[in-house]
Amino acid sequence: MTGPLRSPLLAIALFFLGCGLAPAQQMGPKVTVTAAQVAAAVANSPLSPALKAYAADIGKLAINVESGGNLGVYNGTCCTGVLQVNRGGLKTYCHCTPKEYASMSLQQQVDIWAQVTNANADNATVRQLMGLGSFGGQPVTGAMVLSCIQIGPGNCAKTVKAGTCATSAGSDGNGNNFCDFAAKVDGAAGNAPVAAIDYGNAPTGAAPPLLPGANYQYPSVEEAFLAGAGVNPAQTKDAILSALSVAMFLWTAWVALAQYLSWRKGRIDLMTLQNNIVGSAVLTLLVLGITLA
Repeated sequence: MTGPLRSPLLAIALFFLGCGLAPAQQMGPKVTVTAAQVAAAVANSPLSPALKAYAADIGKLAINVESGGNLGVYNGTCCTGVLQVNRGGLKTYCHCTPKEYASMSLQQQVDIWAQVTNANADNATVRQLMGLGSFGGQPVTGAMVLSCIQIGPGNCAKTVKAGTCATSAGSDGNGNNFCDFAAKVDGAAGNAPVAAIDYGNAPTGAAPPLLPGANYQYPSVEEAFLAGAGVNPAQTKDAILSALSVAMFLWTAWVALAQYLSWRKGRIDLMTLQNNIVGSAVLTLLVLGITLA
């Protein structure tokens, strides 16, 4: 490979590698809370009563898995706050930006997280996991169910489909699946089988609802995409547009080079060379203008 061609390819490779680098950052005031404080906020939140029984586990989930108890942290890709709510959840239930959410009090953050969690809890994958009784050679516990909801039903479904905890299927950006989340919770309630929860008068043979039907709020398009694909839609869009932009510029450069070589060999005249190069450049700008608008 020649030197002039190697440099652009190296630049493109570095560009795509750079797109994946998103370190966590302090978006709001650095206020640190304890697992007990998070659990108390959960007890006072609109979270489903069935899940409130695991308030202690949720507190440990916040400290050991999500944020270390930091109210103002943003993970660099999608999620903000003590229990890491994604952008779709903030748009639907908070109508606020990640920066505004990062500046809220513990109770305000937990109340919004509870609404997002209630919506995700009434999900076929979550109900399937609860109905298994055991998964990966261990009982399905409250910590497991909470972790399935927290990591997103889309990611959780991939791990459940794999049938084992020893898999990368359904893992988050740090390589952890919901089993890893549950192991880090290590709470007392998490050691009790989830079947011990009382769901009221659920019909025999039916999956017990975690949220009363009258209070159910359908997730936004962003939340649905994240739950189904396990990927933030904004990140997906940015990646697609970045790839398209690079591809169009490479195509334009290839056309220009091919036309120049043809002109050098006398196959086309100078006017044809100019028209073809200008035409490819205009087409590239037109496509990028429409897609990036």
